[in-house]
Amino acid sequence: MLPGHNVTFFESLPLTIGVCVAAMLLGLVAGSMIHALAWSMTHNDSNSPLTRVCRKCGHPFSFRESIPLIGWLSQRGTCSYCGEPLGSDGILTELLCSAVYTGIVLRFGLSPQTLEVLAITSVLMVIALVSLIDYRVPNNCIVMAFLIRICYIGALAVGGEDVSQMALASVVGAFALSIPLAIAVFLSNAMLARDVSGMGTVKLVAVVGFYLGWQQGLLALAVALGIWLVVLILSPTKLLDVEVEGGAHRASAENGSTNLASMRDMKASMEEDIAEPMRLIPFAPPIAIALWGVLLLGVVPSAWNAPLF
Repeated sequence: MLPGHNVTFFESLPLTIGVCVAAMLLGLVAGSMIHALAWSMTHNDSNSPLTRVCRKCGHPFSFRESIPLIGWLSQRGTCSYCGEPLGSDGILTELLCSAVYTGIVLRFGLSPQTLEVLAITSVLMVIALVSLIDYRVPNNCIVMAFLIRICYIGALAVGGEDVSQMALASVVGAFALSIPLAIAVFLSNAMLARDVSGMGTVKLVAVVGFYLGWQQGLLALAVALGIWLVVLILSPTKLLDVEVEGGAHRASAENGSTNLASMRDMKASMEEDIAEPMRLIPFAPPIAIALWGVLLLGVVPSAWNAPLF
């Protein structure tokens, strides 16, 4: 299902450089739109991702100020109208997306699979950003991820390729990975007598299985868990503003038991009454990174994952 690791070099060095430059520029533009889309999804912003405005004062940027990277540098990271810092998250997203797009083009060359991986990578970046901001996985991104894969398989079928094994591996992988996790989430909610949620993660895990099959999907989830644990261990204590009846309170990961008890007594809302490391460090971004990594690098076939190839 996934080829082994290799890097594509084109017919000549100038062509390779030209394609890389084009991929970098496309990544900058896509990164700008991805950041704007994630912001609008998490801040109820009705502006189009194509419309760039200052997040502080709402002043619309000029055409020059809206150019990815160049606009941020020309404004020296501040709004030319109100003088407030624009923040570095947008420029970091643009640079990251530029590097990722270039890596994908070098990995797969100019092929239909390049388009698929570019598309799913963009969706995964939106999911990661949204999850980092407000701890949820957007349903429309999940639907888009499935549609991208379905369109890719359909395009191969129209081109005359036999996609039966690929389609079967995708369907089996999605159900094999997501159903056990869904059952675990359901049982956890039942035992705790409240909705801890987690269905967003279940849907994203289904996407992992749909793209990788269940064998490589398990590998990706193991990598994601490793990334999450490393971030958890290295992360300093974080504090959340928790909205409860009667005002806002601070919740610490180191004083979880005391704060959780007090929050329950004050009837904290369902989405805001968990102040634990797992709540503070979402699992969706590591899953997105692991899925992208396995898609990009591939895995050498072996006895345990041979059915995918």
